[in-house]
Amino acid sequence: MQKENRNNRVHTENQSGKTDFIIESLLPVGKENAISTVELVRLSGCKSARDLQQRIANERNHGAIICSGSGRGYWKPKDRQEIQEFVKTMDARALNTLRAAKSARAVLKVPAGQQAIKGGDNDGQ
Repeated sequence: MQKENRNNRVHTENQSGKTDFIIESLLPVGKENAISTVELVRLSGCKSARDLQQRIANERNHGAIICSGSGRGYWKPKDRQEIQEFVKTMDARALNTLRAAKSARAVLKVPAGQQAIKGGDNDGQ
């Protein structure tokens, strides 16, 4: 059976199938106690903020509820309201991402060779 090594703070899965949430276990409870990205990188042993984000995404994909938002940092929710606020924030981000890709998606629906892409040097000539 695999044992957790406290010096190797990586996402692990033991033989029982239970996932250990290393990042989640480091988080304070409540938005008012949020921990900054810089501090969480240091505590978790991650190499960078990007590495931390990937680990958080992995833990979230395996069921951890890790709240974040508005540059506050990361925290575990203290109640349902904090979870609802987090979900609302994440939904808004997702919609903005989809809207950003909308015009590009529309161009891809037009068969190649039948489209004029705006922004070239010869616009309006």
